[in-house]
Amino acid sequence: MNKHLFYMLALCSILLVGCKDENDSSEFDPSQPVVFTDFTPKEGPVRTRMYITGSNFGKDLSKIHINIGGQEAMTIGSDGRKLYCMVPKRAYDGNVSVRIDGKNGETVADYTFEEPFNYEARTVVGTLLRKVDEDGNSAFQDGSFDGEGSCPSNDWMVFDPKPSENGDQILFSSNYYDGFRELNLTQRYVKRLFPRTQYAKMVSFTFTADGDTLLFPDDNGHGADNTAPNIYYALRSEQFRKIRAYNYGYCSYGCISMRDGSVFYSSWNDGAIYKMQRANDILPNIDVKPIKCFTLTAIGGGSAHTRLLLHPSEKYMYVFAPQRGAIMRSDYNEETKLFDTPRVIAGSLSSKGCTEGVGNVARFEEPWAGIFVKNREYEVAGKKELYDFYFSDDVNHCIWKLTPEGVATMVAGRSNYNADKKYTGYVDGAPLTEARFNRPTSLAYDAEQEIFYIGDINNKGIRYLTTE
Repeated sequence: MNKHLFYMLALCSILLVGCKDENDSSEFDPSQPVVFTDFTPKEGPVRTRMYITGSNFGKDLSKIHINIGGQEAMTIGSDGRKLYCMVPKRAYDGNVSVRIDGKNGETVADYTFEEPFNYEARTVVGTLLRKVDEDGNSAFQDGSFDGEGSCPSNDWMVFDPKPSENGDQILFSSNYYDGFRELNLTQRYVKRLFPRTQYAKMVSFTFTADGDTLLFPDDNGHGADNTAPNIYYALRSEQFRKIRAYNYGYCSYGCISMRDGSVFYSSWNDGAIYKMQRANDILPNIDVKPIKCFTLTAIGGGSAHTRLLLHPSEKYMYVFAPQRGAIMRSDYNEETKLFDTPRVIAGSLSSKGCTEGVGNVARFEEPWAGIFVKNREYEVAGKKELYDFYFSDDVNHCIWKLTPEGVATMVAGRSNYNADKKYTGYVDGAPLTEARFNRPTSLAYDAEQEIFYIGDINNKGIRYLTTE
C-alpha cells in the first residue's frame, strides 16, 4: 500500500472515531437530564408497536421500565433517543410512563406523558394446543405444547384452585378415551396422570372445598343399585396420579362438594339428584340410602346425563344436560340441607334449537359444560347477583353467555355462515364474525388473565377466547 494512502486512511479513521464519540448520545450520561418528547402511535390494540422519543435514555434495557395503561410493557430496544416496546394486554387506563434506573439501581427519571394512549380492546378466539396430521388425525401424547404434546379430546376441564409451589398455572382435563391429564399452561406441557382403566365413563369432575381432593363421577352402568363405584377420588398428596373408589351408588355424571362436606350427585333414572349418605368416615362409602333431592321428570324432563355446577356462594347450583335444551337453577335449602326442585332459567326442557333470547324464548341444543364468571360491571353497579354463566353447546358449535336474569346471548362460534352455508370449521379470529368450532365441549375460565379455554372435540384441540 502507498504510504501516503495509508496515512490518509488512518487520519480519516481517527476523525471518524472522534466525531462518533463527540456526538454519540446512546449511552446514559448521568451529568445530563433525561428528556421525554413524545410517543407514537396514540391508539391501538394489544401488541401495537410503540416508540417513545427523547434523549439520554441509555441502552441498558434492564434499567428501562415502561408501563402502558397500568400494565408493564417489555422494553424491546433503545438507541438512547428512541425506546421500542409493545402494548401489553388490558392496558385500559391509558397512562404511558417510563422509569429509568441509574448505575446503582436508583431512579434517575420517572415520567408520565400527559396525553393518554387509547387502548382498543379486541376479543378473539385462538388456539392453545392442536396437533393434527395431513389427514386431520391426532393422538394423545405427553410433551411440550411446542413439541410432541397433544390432547385432542377434552370433555371437562377445571383449573387447579391452589397455586403450585413455583406459581405454574395448572389446568386439568378428563376425556372418555385416554384418562385424566394435566396441562401446565406456564411451562406449556401436557402429561397423563392416570389412564382409563378403573372407571367406565368419566363425564365430569370437581374439587372438594379444600382443594386437596378430586372427585370423579362415573357412569358405571348401574342405574339402580349400589354394587359398583359411582364416584372415585384422587389426592393432591399423590399428585392426583392414583384413583380409588369413593362411593358405591347409582351411575353418575356430575357431582358437587360443599364446604360442609356434603356431596351431591346426579344419576340416570328420571334425571334424579341425590345427596350422598355417609355410613361412617371410612372410604369407600356404600351409599345404601341416598337422599333424593328431586328428579327432572317431575318438571317435564327425564333421564339424562346431568351436570351440576355449584355457584360460588353455595346458595344454588345450575343443572343441565346434553339431552335437555335448558339451563336450570336449584336453590339450596338451609333447613333441609338439600337442593330444591329446579326451575328453568333459560331454554326449554321439551324443545331444542339455536335462538338468543330471555328465559323460555331462548333455545339450545346440547349444553355440555359451564362455568360461573364474575362480572366486574355488576360489582361496580352494586348488584346482588355478580356472576354470569357461560356454557358450551356442542351441537350448535358455539359458546353462550347467560345473565342472572336469564338473558342468553351467543359469545363465540357459528361465524360467517353465508360464506359456505356451514356453522362448523376450524377458524380463529373475531368471535362472532370469524371464529368457528366443531363440537366445543369442555369450558374453563382463568379469572386473572380473563381467558376462556374450550375443548374443541372434532377439531382435536383446545381453543381460547379472550379480550386482548
